[in-house]
Amino acid sequence: MVFSKKIYLSPDIKQDYRKYMRMLKFNKPGFLLHLVVFLEGEETLSLVHNSIFLNNYRKTDALIVGLALGKKSGIELISNIVEDTYRTRKDFEYYSFFKMEEV
Repeated sequence: MVFSKKIYLSPDIKQDYRKYMRMLKFNKPGFLLHLVVFLEGEETLSLVHNSIFLNNYRKTDALIVGLALGKKSGIELISNIVEDTYRTRKDFEYYSFFKMEEV
């Protein structure tokens, strides 16, 4: 798992996001935590509950771009990412938007 340089956060997680990132690094699941990720080999955003992510994708090169508490917040976070990409690049190529920032 790889964290993006620019992590999007839902409003309800902004104060405690370091705690949740630490939990992910030490493979400890959280009850409500959802991750917005590019799974390895895919160029579309996925919303994954963190326990599913830790069980199935922990040892891959999945790029984590957002953290949210709850599924609804995760869906809103994905829409924010797509809107920011469009405002910045005038297209919907959000995968290359994040890969460009990683270089």
